[in-house]
Amino acid sequence: MEEDDTFTDITFTLEEDLNRKDQLFSFRKDPPTAPTKDYHAKEQQLLQEGKLGSSEFSARLRKVIFGTFDDDSACLILFRVDFASSKKGWFRFRNATVEAEFEPQIEEAADDDDDDDNEEEDYTGPLIRKFYPELIRGHISSAAETYGLGFEVPLSPMGGAAISAGYKITSPREGLHLIHGRLMGSPETRVKWTMNENEVSKGGIYEQPMFAVIVRHAQDQPFTMALKLKATTYGGLPVVGKGGSRILFRPPNSPQATTGSIEVGGHRNRTSSRTEGEATDLATVDLEALTQMKAILLSEQGPGGGGPQMMPLIEDM
Repeated sequence: MEEDDTFTDITFTLEEDLNRKDQLFSFRKDPPTAPTKDYHAKEQQLLQEGKLGSSEFSARLRKVIFGTFDDDSACLILFRVDFASSKKGWFRFRNATVEAEFEPQIEEAADDDDDDDNEEEDYTGPLIRKFYPELIRGHISSAAETYGLGFEVPLSPMGGAAISAGYKITSPREGLHLIHGRLMGSPETRVKWTMNENEVSKGGIYEQPMFAVIVRHAQDQPFTMALKLKATTYGGLPVVGKGGSRILFRPPNSPQATTGSIEVGGHRNRTSSRTEGEATDLATVDLEALTQMKAILLSEQGPGGGGPQMMPLIEDM
């Protein structure tokens, strides 16, 4: 399937995640390593220069297909998140989360107070049936770490000469790049992916991940998707993406219709849902073939093979 480049980018300006910062500070016991200190100092300088406010995350729909999943009306949504735009990527990230949340689009106000007790039982809004990636582990990297302990024992209580002693312990350490997704909510209307860098190679997360979700929806009932993006920089600064607009999906208005529409930031796009009058069976779609995420994480270099950089340059796909 060819990807659709007609969709509009959704941009998220970066802000310091103060809640997450307090949590990280309360759990931090050991001082940061020298490289992290160095990056922390550089990031503080970037903050003082206002670079955080001029930095962005972005997301873009790559393909939308209306079809069926287990005989229910459903929609396949393929989207990419860009954590390091070539124009506005001032920071490198060691971990990140991407959350997609789906809600029914309420066209008219309705009094549903009487239905509160049966809300979950009668729920007919969007429901996540499948998502990808679920769990991908990259190549394992190994490194030896040496820890030393030294001390001095004075030969006399009055001071003077002393005997120095100590020892060193070398132990192996392993790391890998990880992407893990899980469903959230009841009913399951949210999916959250967590991405962690390889802690041995410290090359940062993969900066242009692709995600796929199959969402069941009621026939002719529009629904929305909102993205929430968070990350932690290499120097330990937690940031959150702000300002991303919701995406509105309008399914075909009848079983015989052939197209639906998507609205992103006020721009409407039409998307095909059927070929030769038959609905696409989304259960047969290979989501790895669409996203290529497993192939990327298990490639020879893997993400971050060049090591951490302050201003990575990423070309568009």
